[in-house]
Amino acid sequence: MTNQTRIAVIGAGIVGCSCALWLQKKGFAVTLIDPEDPGSGTSSGNACTIAEYGCVPVNSPDLFRRLPSLLFSSESPLSLDPAYVLSHPAWMIEFLLNCREKKVARIIRLLGKLLTKVYDGLDPLLDMADARDLLTQQGFMHVYVNQQEFDAVKRVNQARREQGSTFVELDRGDIRDLEPNLKIPFERGLLFDSISHVLNPLMLCQRYVECFKRNQGELLRHRALEINHGAGAVQIRLDNGETVDAERVVIAAGAFSKSIAGIPTQLLKLDTERGYHVQFNNMQHLLKRPVSWHHAGFYATPTNQGMRFAGTVEIAGIHKEKNPRIINYLNRKAHEMLELPQQPDQEWLGFRPTCPDALPVIGYSTTSEYILYAFGHHHLGLTLSGITGKLIAELANGEEPSHNITPFSPRRFL
Repeated sequence: MTNQTRIAVIGAGIVGCSCALWLQKKGFAVTLIDPEDPGSGTSSGNACTIAEYGCVPVNSPDLFRRLPSLLFSSESPLSLDPAYVLSHPAWMIEFLLNCREKKVARIIRLLGKLLTKVYDGLDPLLDMADARDLLTQQGFMHVYVNQQEFDAVKRVNQARREQGSTFVELDRGDIRDLEPNLKIPFERGLLFDSISHVLNPLMLCQRYVECFKRNQGELLRHRALEINHGAGAVQIRLDNGETVDAERVVIAAGAFSKSIAGIPTQLLKLDTERGYHVQFNNMQHLLKRPVSWHHAGFYATPTNQGMRFAGTVEIAGIHKEKNPRIINYLNRKAHEMLELPQQPDQEWLGFRPTCPDALPVIGYSTTSEYILYAFGHHHLGLTLSGITGKLIAELANGEEPSHNITPFSPRRFL
């Protein structure tokens, strides 16, 4: 391919922006398409960690045992909309099938291997976009209220260690020394010393796009409605009635990827896992690093704006309004954890693109050699954005991918 080859990327979240920059590094002319401000969607509200340890999926063999308490407890970080779940039985059945022990072990192995490549994809983009000041390496901590909670996840943490994660175990005194502002006397913890986190994920996307435009990238603020492909090219119909012609297109619109006509994303079992955060401005001094309260299902992360409490899981699709129960839950738990103002300055809802096997979709469409997929990153969109962009650019450039992407191929759903 020559430098005149044009590739369109649909979606200007962190994955789409990463794909766009990596494609530019390979010499392609790139058009980036999104109706919203770059990074302003789900990419802006995450827990901010570069989660190299994140090989353990939500899928779990003990989920069947824990499900009643998770669904009906007021202290649960999980929420299901019964009407939505009943209207999407195929996805739920597939998800539960992937909770079997052998399936979970396979997911852990595959994610573990991919996570070792995180900085192969991320470092070149940070340098290219002059964005290293937005990343800080202060480590990351998991905390547990008592020994029973800690013992219950020993197998999970051993799985992380087997996939290359390094951490040290902490007792109550260690936790108090490291994070003296925690109000709860957590009995046990884990410290992942080498972990970095992003101080402002929205600004990271903005830096990427500024770099993209400096390199003659074209940004179109429109919604992609339909893709037509054939005869060596694709044509993308936009919501203003205009069309964009390109040799290839990358679908990186996250949970909204399945709303684009002309591509068979319905076969991919892509759905939405809704995540929330509340943020207290100017409270970032309370913690030195991100802290995950395991049992409560959220992270407390110091950003350059304030203290963010992000996490929880809600299965309810993309059209339902914010769930006040979850906002109240996060607010209540945040106050149990740290001394904070009464009300948060920000309440946020985002849509994690989720496949039932907790693996991303990276590769060529099952129907066209001109369409590439880069979505479905679950809780790891920020973490895997750079390596996803690198793999997509290698594919588009006719190279052998630098990591085996067969397990992430759309063909796994056929």
